[in-house]
Amino acid sequence: MDTVIAPFLDTYHRNIQISYQQMTEKILKRIKDEINAAVVKKNKIYTALTILARNLTLPAMCNEDHRKIKTLANKHVAKIYVCTEEARKSIAKMGIYAQEMINITKKHMEGSLVEAAKFIDNVRQRILQRKDINACLKQLSREAVLLGYELDLSLTNARRHNEQSCEKISVCSTIAKRSTDDAVVALKDELLQCVYA
Repeated sequence: MDTVIAPFLDTYHRNIQISYQQMTEKILKRIKDEINAAVVKKNKIYTALTILARNLTLPAMCNEDHRKIKTLANKHVAKIYVCTEEARKSIAKMGIYAQEMINITKKHMEGSLVEAAKFIDNVRQRILQRKDINACLKQLSREAVLLGYELDLSLTNARRHNEQSCEKISVCSTIAKRSTDDAVVALKDELLQCVYA
């Protein structure tokens, strides 16, 4: 019996581990890309606003506005980092989910094997016939098919969760970028008002 079920379990466990690894790599790549883009944008913001402040020759009373330049640039990276934190948490959730699915599979198939063993023990008390063994194997096959369907569904749900995590990063990052762009425009206005006031 184990020779019938073991390959199925091994294949499923390998698939769930590979899927989890691929999903994790995709989210980590997305996180890395967002953080790198945020650092580049931070440098651009700082450079552009510093050059503007230098060209405007800010008076001493505008020193507070000058300090805001660095703060604003750093806040952008912090906002993007907050967006990526949720994705990092989802990786941990996916890991727990993958482990739960592996445990469910093992328990389900162990239960099926126990039932099959009981069936065979009952049959042994009579004369073991080929049709009884075939019936038992058919039942195990049905169990494996049903479990396979459930496992495919669970992998689909895990992939959907992964896609949603990537979408959440995108939406959060877009909001953070807009917020930073608005703050840059507002700070430019403050710098101009300070100089020309």
